[in-house]
Amino acid sequence: MQGIQFETWKVEIVIPSFLIRASFQPRGALTIFLNNQTYTSLNFTEVELMPLTADYQVKGIKQPMLNVNRRMIEFVSFLEADKVAQVQLLQAKRRIVFYTRSFAVRGDLHVNTEAPDENLLDDKFEFFMLTDVTIFPLHPLNVRITQKVPAVAFNRKAILAHHTHNSSS
Repeated sequence: MQGIQFETWKVEIVIPSFLIRASFQPRGALTIFLNNQTYTSLNFTEVELMPLTADYQVKGIKQPMLNVNRRMIEFVSFLEADKVAQVQLLQAKRRIVFYTRSFAVRGDLHVNTEAPDENLLDDKFEFFMLTDVTIFPLHPLNVRITQKVPAVAFNRKAILAHHTHNSSS
């Protein structure tokens, strides 16, 4: 009998001061796994860890595997549009901008239809999915982040501020 095969995703992960390019293999459905708090860290393979600012002594580190504290993950960018299209998401969405210390991230937040704009981030979830995403660095970076991505899983705890975004403005 063969073991269960999980899908592998190409991702970019932002943690404080670092960008990680890696492969990610969630153990089950993507959004359910990301919000399963029994895992205190997430495991990434084929890792390249790079400092976001130029004042670090370390240029970049390549490792076959890296465990990342899930609370430190600001967001995970999913780079493969064909795989993102297969993820089951809530149908209702709102155009939103999230702000962190280093980024403004604009995308479609998948939410319940009755959620009011002032209370979109249900505290039952840690990670929220955005699709059709553009990432804007707020200051010069040491490395180039992929700015247009099909989806981002955003950590609620990393959001400093947010607002809905009318696409006509």
